[in-house]
Amino acid sequence: MVETFYTIHSCPVSIALVTDTHNTPADAVLNSLRRRKPALILLAGDFVYADPPTAPGRLKMLESRYALLLLQGCALVAPTFVSLGNHEWMLNEADLELMHSYGVTVLDNCFASIPPGGTKVCCGGLSSARFTAYQTWRRKQSVSFLYPEPDRTVWAGKPEPCTGWLDDFERQPGYKILLCHHPEYVPRYLQNRCIDLIVSGHAHGGQWRYYSRRRQEWRGIYAPGQGLLPKLTEGIHGNHVISRGLSNNTPIPRLNNPPELVYILPANEQGSTQQESG
Repeated sequence: MVETFYTIHSCPVSIALVTDTHNTPADAVLNSLRRRKPALILLAGDFVYADPPTAPGRLKMLESRYALLLLQGCALVAPTFVSLGNHEWMLNEADLELMHSYGVTVLDNCFASIPPGGTKVCCGGLSSARFTAYQTWRRKQSVSFLYPEPDRTVWAGKPEPCTGWLDDFERQPGYKILLCHHPEYVPRYLQNRCIDLIVSGHAHGGQWRYYSRRRQEWRGIYAPGQGLLPKLTEGIHGNHVISRGLSNNTPIPRLNNPPELVYILPANEQGSTQQESG
């Protein structure tokens, strides 16, 4: 795991961006967070793995031991906000309540301020369309299963995220941060929104990375939602920060692409490796 530091001059607090842990051991992540002591921790999706629970009647989050340890550890370091990625698609209300009991704030197409009631920072979480589509379908089912098997219609036609609440989010006072797991959502749904900072993961850095001499930059080979030679896999893109993520949930190894824990720093703080953004 590498630590990457970005300076964003307008950002009022230090932030740790944690993405794509997929219920893997997070000791290195937690050790780094305890050492760096960010003011705010943002978990931008895919903290579990998408397979249903193995034991009937058991909560998905209870089987996601490492994810719970991560949530608990983060909450002991700093206020922690969590958004929902595509791998969280099956989590139900009991799962979300369990997460809340571990001290984190779950943002499912909603927002909250820190400190509570304050106006310094307002965080919103745009849930993955995969999560929202399944939840909408499940509410219409008359079954007692904790995790009913979705039919073919659930994700047909590429469902879209729920963005109507963002109008109210934009009107909130203070510095506005949006957790948006999918970087490909930004140019399509968020380009002209009045949001100060957007943070994402999902792309895993493009999985295999190579250095483009023509562009003088590292580029990824493939990312879900973007296809071959994706543009949004890491780094700073205007007001958008993307993490390469902290695990690998595919049989394809990461090449030239170590797992990454991102720190976003205000102008008055410095890290060992920095990329500047206005």
